[in-house]
Amino acid sequence: MTELEIQQFIKLGLESGKTKEVIYSELISQGNSIDKIQLGFDILNQEDSKINSSQKTISIVVTFGVILIGAGIFSFIASNWQYMSSFAKVFIILISMIISYAAGFWIKEKTTFTKSGEALILLGSLIYGAGIFLVAQIFNIRANWPDGFILWSVGTIAMFFAVGSYSALVLAIITGFVAVFAYPLGILGTGSGDPFLMTSSTLLILMTIICFSVALFFKKKLDVSLSNFY
Repeated sequence: MTELEIQQFIKLGLESGKTKEVIYSELISQGNSIDKIQLGFDILNQEDSKINSSQKTISIVVTFGVILIGAGIFSFIASNWQYMSSFAKVFIILISMIISYAAGFWIKEKTTFTKSGEALILLGSLIYGAGIFLVAQIFNIRANWPDGFILWSVGTIAMFFAVGSYSALVLAIITGFVAVFAYPLGILGTGSGDPFLMTSSTLLILMTIICFSVALFFKKKLDVSLSNFY
């Protein structure tokens, strides 16, 4: 067999689930030398490394692109804020978020551009979080500002479970940490009866329950993976 034929044989064998040892034995039984077989594996490994590096570069570029697009949307809203009605402001936030989520989900599930789909879902999550604070400002909602980060984190965790977006999960973890560390240390022990402090305490308890559920979810997945491994 030629080097190209060996590479094709190895590639097809790996795609069909054969182990490296099985492929080796089959190629040797066909009269191929160990050096030629190893060379075929080495060439395929180099091609895979190049593909992985390219995918990582694309992922980084797309992520930065999403951040810039999100910044552009927020800048547009901010520059025209005083000239827009409350309805227009909320409509722009909602439609931007829905378009980002819908386009991201479609691209992620229906095409091979999964990184681009993930990036659009991340953009939708960023718009969702900004929308929480913008809506609070539009309607002068009185609340502790870290509450917005808890709601942001809860929403992005829901998006993770809905579409399996790990970028949304990372954002949820970041916003969750911001919320927890932003609260005064004694907020849960307050006895003032302030309804807004009570709301914050309730949201913190809700966040704890959600985080526990997410941890349990990953523990079950890890247990299944380990059981299959062994």
